[in-house]
Amino acid sequence: MNKRNGFSQIFWGLAIIIVGVLFLAQNLGYMDSFPFWNYLPALLIILGLYQLFVNRFHAWVGPVIIILVGSFLLMATLDIITWSTFGTMIWPTILILIGLSIIFRRSSNDREFSVDSESQFNTFAAFSGQKRKITSTDFKAGEATAMFGGIELDLREARIPNPPARLQTTALFGGVDIFVPSDWDVRMDVVAFFGGADDKRKDVVTSKTTPDLIVSGTAMFGGLEIK
Repeated sequence: MNKRNGFSQIFWGLAIIIVGVLFLAQNLGYMDSFPFWNYLPALLIILGLYQLFVNRFHAWVGPVIIILVGSFLLMATLDIITWSTFGTMIWPTILILIGLSIIFRRSSNDREFSVDSESQFNTFAAFSGQKRKITSTDFKAGEATAMFGGIELDLREARIPNPPARLQTTALFGGVDIFVPSDWDVRMDVVAFFGGADDKRKDVVTSKTTPDLIVSGTAMFGGLEIK
């Protein structure tokens, strides 16, 4: 059973409705001269900015990648750059961001399974798998980005004295599994495009006034599960 942020559901539901209405109007001949399809990549830019706002700019790698992809796509569809230029720009830019994420992440432990006791963490998996156990007694925030790879986060030994803690997740052709204590109230604010985000716990904790953990992010051709 999912626990989702109401604003996120309403916002993206309205966005899809508006696209559908515009598409219908064009098919009926009312908007033949307006190429609204060229502006659809702007939704990715809005999504990335929204994710930065939701996680209060604590995590940036996944949202910035989405913003840049949307920006380059928008410039290509509006003929500001050519599609060949898009191809030559997008992958080097993503690689630069991946490198910066690796440099500035809080843990430099490259073992298959690592333990992190810091209050904040950053983990990235590209064409590989990462396992991270968080044992912080004052867990505040984290970021997990999986591109063509998988991440397993174990938060069962973490403690949150000042809830909510925030976790920004991005799954692009990959997956993120999050294990949490049985008594945590987890709120999900994840936008899924051709992917899924689910709370797989059999017994979901009754909603508290303040949730223990807020999981925000994007799943595109990937998935996120709370276990």
